Amino acid sequence: MCGACGRTIATDAWSDVLSTGRARWEAARLVNLILEGSGHPARVNCAARSWTVRSGTGRTVLVDTVERMWQVLLEQRGPRLDVAGVLGGRPVTPVLAAVTAAARAAGGPGPSSG
Repeated sequence: MCGACGRTIATDAWSDVLSTGRARWEAARLVNLILEGSGHPARVNCAARSWTVRSGTGRTVLVDTVERMWQVLLEQRGPRLDVAGVLGGRPVTPVLAAVTAAARAAGGPGPSSG
């Protein structure tokens, strides 16, 4: 992130879908539901044009993209993330689709991996 202007530097395939503050907030909320539902201690917060990922030990990482968010989460110790079990049955919104597709792209659990 540029410290002078607050713009993100990195982008991914879902950056356009997650470009608004509301969409970034919803993405953080969905990821936190997955983390909580899976018993994982990490948490995600929405920042101005990015997210912060806080591990169970308090280590915090600023990420520009939702794919990088998943990469950081998957590098942490913790229980297996159950995307399908937690998010199954929810209406598919563009943000939900972006969050789950980014999880698969980062090498993590997608909605079909249960």
